[in-house]
Amino acid sequence: MAGIRNIKQFKNTIMKKIIHALTIIDKSGSMMSFRSRTIEGINSNIATLKKEVDENTEILNTTLQFSSIGNNWHSLSNDKELNFVFTRIGCPVGSVEDITEKDYSPAGGTPLLDAIGLGIEKIKEFHGDKLRDDNISVIVTIITDGEENSSTLYNRSEIKKMIEHFEADGKWTFTFIGCGSFENVSNTSAQLGINCSNTIAYDASEEGTCQAFACASTSYLNYSRSVKSGVVDKALFTQK
Repeated sequence: MAGIRNIKQFKNTIMKKIIHALTIIDKSGSMMSFRSRTIEGINSNIATLKKEVDENTEILNTTLQFSSIGNNWHSLSNDKELNFVFTRIGCPVGSVEDITEKDYSPAGGTPLLDAIGLGIEKIKEFHGDKLRDDNISVIVTIITDGEENSSTLYNRSEIKKMIEHFEADGKWTFTFIGCGSFENVSNTSAQLGINCSNTIAYDASEEGTCQAFACASTSYLNYSRSVKSGVVDKALFTQK
């Protein structure tokens, strides 16, 4: 009987759905004005994900903060230092603690393309061959208040190919939350290969920042529930 129970437990473990939420957060200098709201938003997003964990669903989080720091970060000068901070990698959301100001210190420029590329590579590295398993799905949320200005590792064409490649199998979903007019933000996301329906624009204000992270929480909620039901949701930012 013990052997039968172990087999059943093994099968249940194999069939459990695994959602990996990769959150890519801009920490360039312009984000300093809304540092507190950003920290609150990051913590609120994790709280949303925690509520969606159940006996059949495991949710992991990888968070990448990105910026470039140096006297000439706006140029291609050699004294520019790209700053990519993975605050957690594949961590079960149930064990994720809130971040504080010491964990998020905005400064420098916006190597957006490099951040996306490195984030994707980190997910691939974490899962390895298991990434092909049918029970693993990935949602990538990109939050930025500015445009690309300092990447050196990837160009726009390379990132677009990467995103289109991973979205093609239906297991990866990319969302983009950018600051500015929807026309400009959606143009940026389209150049990255991200669908307009998974794009949201927000204002550079306290209220706008709060709304941006509220939209992120809504997308996490909708995505988690769509994975559980097996029905693709193409309107992740719409409250259900």
